[in-house]
Amino acid sequence: MKYSAIALLLSAALSQQAQAADNSTLSGVLQDSEGKPLANVEVFISSHNQSATTDENGRFEFSDLETGRYVLDIKGGKQGHINKAVQHTGESLTVTVDYSDTQTLVITGNPLEHTILEMAAPAVIVSGDELTQKRGINIGETLAEVPGVNLSSFGAGAGRPVIRGQQGNRVTVLSNNSTTQDASNASPDHWISAEPLLAKRVEILKGPATLLYGGGAVGGAVNVVDNRIPTELPDGIEGGVEVRMGDSATGERSTVGTFSTANGGLAFNIDAFKSETDELEIPGFAESYYLREQEEAEGEAGHDEEASGILENSDTDSEGGSVGFSYITDAGYWGVSYSDYKRNYGLPGHAEHHDEEGEHEEEHGEEAVRLDLHKKRWDMKGRWNTPFDGFKSLNLHFASTDYQHQEIEGAEIGTTFLNDAQETRLELVHDAWSGWQGAFGLQYSDSDFVTLGDEAYIPASNTEKLGLFWLEEYEVGQWHTELGARYDKQTITTDLFGQRDDNAFSFAFGSLLHIDEHWTLPINITRAQRIAAVEELYSNAGNDEANYVPHLATATIEVGNPNLSKETANNIDIGVRYNSDVVSASVAMFHNRINDYIFLAHEEHEPAPGEVHDHEEFPVFKYQQADATFEGAEAEINWTLATDGLAVVRTGLFGDYTVAKLDDGSYLPRIPAKRFGGSIGLDYDMFTSNITAIKVFDQDRLAEDELPTDGYTLINLDLGYNVFFDDSELFLFLRGQNLADAEIRDHASFLKDRAPRAGRSLTAGFRWTF
Repeated sequence: MKYSAIALLLSAALSQQAQAADNSTLSGVLQDSEGKPLANVEVFISSHNQSATTDENGRFEFSDLETGRYVLDIKGGKQGHINKAVQHTGESLTVTVDYSDTQTLVITGNPLEHTILEMAAPAVIVSGDELTQKRGINIGETLAEVPGVNLSSFGAGAGRPVIRGQQGNRVTVLSNNSTTQDASNASPDHWISAEPLLAKRVEILKGPATLLYGGGAVGGAVNVVDNRIPTELPDGIEGGVEVRMGDSATGERSTVGTFSTANGGLAFNIDAFKSETDELEIPGFAESYYLREQEEAEGEAGHDEEASGILENSDTDSEGGSVGFSYITDAGYWGVSYSDYKRNYGLPGHAEHHDEEGEHEEEHGEEAVRLDLHKKRWDMKGRWNTPFDGFKSLNLHFASTDYQHQEIEGAEIGTTFLNDAQETRLELVHDAWSGWQGAFGLQYSDSDFVTLGDEAYIPASNTEKLGLFWLEEYEVGQWHTELGARYDKQTITTDLFGQRDDNAFSFAFGSLLHIDEHWTLPINITRAQRIAAVEELYSNAGNDEANYVPHLATATIEVGNPNLSKETANNIDIGVRYNSDVVSASVAMFHNRINDYIFLAHEEHEPAPGEVHDHEEFPVFKYQQADATFEGAEAEINWTLATDGLAVVRTGLFGDYTVAKLDDGSYLPRIPAKRFGGSIGLDYDMFTSNITAIKVFDQDRLAEDELPTDGYTLINLDLGYNVFFDDSELFLFLRGQNLADAEIRDHASFLKDRAPRAGRSLTAGFRWTF
């Protein structure tokens, strides 16, 4: 009996040791959404500097790991790069990956390579069929239905994203992690030269992204990703063709093609696009009810009151493309590309109409204003894997841009904008050091910006920017913690004002608590500084009042302030997220206190007796500073209601709002109204359908001299059908927008009282990928 008891104790001890040994090994099988094993796929656990490659059965194994939560960094080559969280209990895992799931796709704009679910800061990815259907004429229109993102349009030709009430110099738009280097921040009528037709995905970072991209991202960042420089070797010949045709409401005619191939380790890519739209059909008057009422009260009602049905001078014509190649090995890749874009578009809202024969006429001495843009750009990009001991990668990106656009009035060139710019970005990502993973970075840019002509209201300038940044993160238990800091130095040199040096410092703390496999609680605290831009400092600043130069595109006079200091934003963002196979949901609330906020304030002026100005018909706005507060919330939930064989029913709800005030209690201008929306969709086999209704409320929280904006209900319908062949795929789509033919005016737009969005429209097309 005694020996039996001893044997039982030894057996139990050995069993516990074996179980402990088994628990130290994390193993499993990697499979796709159809249950097929994924072979020869790299799997990393970066927090422990371990890597594995799946065998022919999709199996992987990691040793010497305690039980707990781990994030698998899965690199499937050209299929995609995702993160997948798993719970290590000692038992073998089955890990299913879906490279089309935007919840698990890695944000390429973050050097630490995280997904939406693993980042403390809120982010969104738009890609795949969703991006194909929602592509707009500009990048702002493409993202207008994303929670927390609104549109600030300037007719069809120019539209910028508004993130949580911030736009312009506070929202950076990137092309493959590098700034677009155009003149879009100088004025809202300037096109953002990131072409949505060529994009394969768009990443939106909401809230301050200053640590990654400097003060220009104090409100957020949008990264437009394309295949200009290949980073993965194509399998034979790959590419795609997309064709889009709109009805008479927009008259869109767009074609885009991409082609890539490889020879050994050398990958080659070429793409091109052509897009045209006609003058937009609108459901009512071009001028808003409030503007017509104001003009009538002031006895200024004019011919524009008669303009209805068509938004005159709102047509666009764009074309461009790129060619690039890269050398790709297991050690990384190095590549170069050249791109060339042209865009010509009209600025609506000026005193111009059609005669009976359809020709443009002048009235009151004013002529149609059009913008003609041309951008040529060289990009060089590289990644060196494991450059030295203790470091994961060295990433380098250099861009050189020659940009020109002309504002043309009738047959005369009024103003020419030139920007000759270069930017270098360097990121060094290190392995886990005592559990800390991170990256060091440097960003340097040099820009020669010139305006020429009788209406050149911004002086010629050279702007140099140097940014140094550092990011770190740490995983312990269920907590994911992020820390970072950035230093920026800016030097602006002008002939009239000499040299001006400024510096800024930003830091951020973020933490993510994984309550369980479904629930997470994120919190972000950021102190972000932004240095004033050249147009805010020096527009018309060298002119006396009698010689102010108007900006005809916006029909205003903008006056800079050389005494502006830097802005300091103190932002807190808290939320809750839920994610499962059936439901994904998130709620985020933010409070952003901005000290010394820079804004354009309307200035009343009564000329002295006998004083005559040539610009008296234009309102004068001067850049000023005051403390301001932006606060708001956004929420979204999407769930699968039912699945029955080939049929899937989906539905969702979302809402967002932002309130922005100065310390004196007055509201800031152009803040979007609150929104609430819902959608329901049915997928059956290869057929997809989705109908969305968005209620935008009245905006009556107004700045001084700002007119109200009536709310509206936007109803959109998306239909799609996939056809699969042996080596290619055809996606057919039909998109109906504004099906209720509502009068839609974006309160964030400078032209919202003169240029509504298009009325009811239909767009049909296909995308064939091979």
